[in-house]
Amino acid sequence: MTGEGSARRLRRALRARDLIEFIRALSPSFDERVQKKVDEAAAKRSWSYHLFRWRMDRVPYRLRSMLMNVERGLEDLGVFTAEFQQRHEVLRRYFAGDHLGKEERDAAVQMIKRFKGASSRLAVLDVLTDRTPGAGFISALNEVLRSEGAPTIPEKASAEDIARHLASIDPDLALKALRHAEEHLKNEITMIIEEAKHAR
Repeated sequence: MTGEGSARRLRRALRARDLIEFIRALSPSFDERVQKKVDEAAAKRSWSYHLFRWRMDRVPYRLRSMLMNVERGLEDLGVFTAEFQQRHEVLRRYFAGDHLGKEERDAAVQMIKRFKGASSRLAVLDVLTDRTPGAGFISALNEVLRSEGAPTIPEKASAEDIARHLASIDPDLALKALRHAEEHLKNEITMIIEEAKHAR
């Protein structure tokens, strides 16, 4: 990059109050390390990459922070879904009050804890769309349950109640609902980002 180009990049970063971009413009070695991380994330098509690019597009800081919290919620939901696939029976027995060994009980408790954390972070999307906290996630799950004629989850169910409900139904149906909800929420994030970018 030419000296004039570097100067313009520095001025843009300062006007945008973007510390990361400012340091990248100031330090070629830091810029190279950051770009390497971005390229690695892009190769994996991760949400971290998209959020980083949206940052460069100057989506408002508060919105970026909220969406990064949602991203973590989606990651936790993905881990819970993988664990649910492996340990559905353990979770079902835990909620049924059956006797479990310490290892199984600890695993069930950890799954529920993770699910509560994911639900809490995903509720940020409801704040952004003027819904009751948790309503978007529950609605997405219920779309699949309703289409299959299965009992639906009450609108104001707690995270633990949602996990209990999913553990009580056919595991394949529960997994289908979880994966549908995850994809639905990702699409909502994309729409929010696009609206925010066009509003500036």
